[in-house]
Amino acid sequence: MGHFSINLPNNLQGDVRFGTIKKKSLFSDLFKSKKLNNEVKKGYIIKIEPTSAEHNEYRLLKTNKGKWTSEDDGGFQVTPDDELSALIKTAIDNYESQH
Repeated sequence: MGHFSINLPNNLQGDVRFGTIKKKSLFSDLFKSKKLNNEVKKGYIIKIEPTSAEHNEYRLLKTNKGKWTSEDDGGFQVTPDDELSALIKTAIDNYESQH
């Protein structure tokens, strides 16, 4: 799990924590000797300070290919798209392209 901060408009700051999320199926759990290709995504939990009017926590997912997805996997509960989530995604992409 990693951590970094992002600056957002209106003097908001996001505390970003990220890690790998694997989608597992019951079938693959039964046969652990066989390695099946489980879908792996990068999950982000962003806490907004000071608390914004809409949400104070955003949960976002990115595929292996670097594309943002709103597909809810395994109870991660992806935050629905809104204006601030689009700004957060852009800020994360900018941070990751520089580091």
